[in-house]
Amino acid sequence: MRLAVIILVHVLLSATFAAISGLAAHNVLMTSLSAARAEMLQSYIRVRADREQTLFDEARVLAEAAEAAFLRRHSLIEADDILDEFNALFPDFGDGTRRSHPDLFDGRVLPGADYVFGIGAFLGDGMSMTPEEQRRYMAGFHVVRAFGEAHLGEFSSLYYFTPDRRVVIFAPDREDRLAFYRYEAPADFNLQADEDPRLFSQDTNPESAMQCTRLSRFVYSDGGERSATACRKPIRVDGELMGAFGTSIDMTEHLASSLEAPPAGGVNLVFDRDGAVIARGQTLQQARAIGIDPVEIMALLRDDPRPRGVVGTPRSEFLVAFSRIAGPEWYFVSVSHLAGVKETANRWGWRLGYFIFVISLVITGIRGLLRRTDLMRNLFEPSTPKPSARHYVPVSTYGPTGPTRQPPPQDPEPPTGS
Repeated sequence: MRLAVIILVHVLLSATFAAISGLAAHNVLMTSLSAARAEMLQSYIRVRADREQTLFDEARVLAEAAEAAFLRRHSLIEADDILDEFNALFPDFGDGTRRSHPDLFDGRVLPGADYVFGIGAFLGDGMSMTPEEQRRYMAGFHVVRAFGEAHLGEFSSLYYFTPDRRVVIFAPDREDRLAFYRYEAPADFNLQADEDPRLFSQDTNPESAMQCTRLSRFVYSDGGERSATACRKPIRVDGELMGAFGTSIDMTEHLASSLEAPPAGGVNLVFDRDGAVIARGQTLQQARAIGIDPVEIMALLRDDPRPRGVVGTPRSEFLVAFSRIAGPEWYFVSVSHLAGVKETANRWGWRLGYFIFVISLVITGIRGLLRRTDLMRNLFEPSTPKPSARHYVPVSTYGPTGPTRQPPPQDPEPPTGS
């Protein structure tokens, strides 16, 4: 009975020590592997988001350069000098508007042997334009044709427009040849989109920064769906609005490429400024199958003031790497599932715990067996020393003739029977 209790105690102690060791190993591995995954995601999101940001940075540089060129040209143009040219380029359309001359899209040689093509224009109330308004549109026209052609390989269009329903567009590759603006738009056509008041208002855009519209989707002539955004920068001089330059960016292929090669066990997503998913690397059903909730992810991003970073979900199921994209104010997000990390930590935690449990039992068993042998008992249990025999030394005394040696005491004789 005593032996069974001893064995049980040893088994319980071994199991407790193994459980503590396995749990500690699991926590250490989970922390280390999660940190490694977060560092990988940080590097991943930096590379991928920089690529997304580059496109809008280029659009901003183009808009700022166009603004500077516009202001230079506007300051040099005299209203009387451009009246004939203005009437020739933007003739009366007969309904109170002015439209671009057909040759401006097909191709036309300008004075000075310059060449213009791919231009379409709609000028609402064009017949009542003031000389100052004509100066602005001539300056905008020359910037649009020059900068649009120079950046044709990067952007499909460049345009100058104002809130008073007037626009000049360079878009030579449009299959519709800008026919709507050149011929079909009604005289009362309103160019302003829903987001233009936010763009032009000094309350919502006091620094006149470039801003991009929400992603718009449309069906193209080949039957495929396309998506695009328009980035626009207003121009102000001493608080007066002079118009805005803008470019439309086809995002179809760009968004598709941004969703490729997500991190292991994860998915890439793009959110707009309102928190709606505008691009997803998987279908909604696949994302839900692994538990990705866009609403939960967007709630985490709105509470994080950083422009870029990695956060964990409250249930520690995912790591969310994000980067804000200036311009459209989008969020490029890469979500990585931690199931693989947890599985690895659990597996090695169990293995270490089992190994320690077995080794502890083996060592305890061997020690118990060895202690029961005479050889190991002598090693583990030191022998008690035998009592030493007493030795008596004769004591010298002084007699009449000098010192004498006393004989050692004798043991008394045992009594004999009488």
